[in-house]
Amino acid sequence: MGLKDWLIAGVAVKALKSSQRPGVISPPGITVIGINHTGVISSSWKITYVRDDQPSMKLNFTIKKGVTGRSEGSGKWTFHWS
Repeated sequence: MGLKDWLIAGVAVKALKSSQRPGVISPPGITVIGINHTGVISSSWKITYVRDDQPSMKLNFTIKKGVTGRSEGSGKWTFHWS
């Protein structure tokens, strides 16, 4: 394998590690409708959700790998990473 092959393999491994999706536990009254990876080799994830009492209003926030929790009002979000 040449240098170019090693560089491509390194980028592929980094992309695979950063694409491991988090487990999301939302507070009561909130439904998660999407978890999307942002960027090519970024470790950021966009969480899209709706409140059960306002299902037509989509909300979202972004987290990075390693974040384990988030508070919103009286509710607590929990994130699990593999």
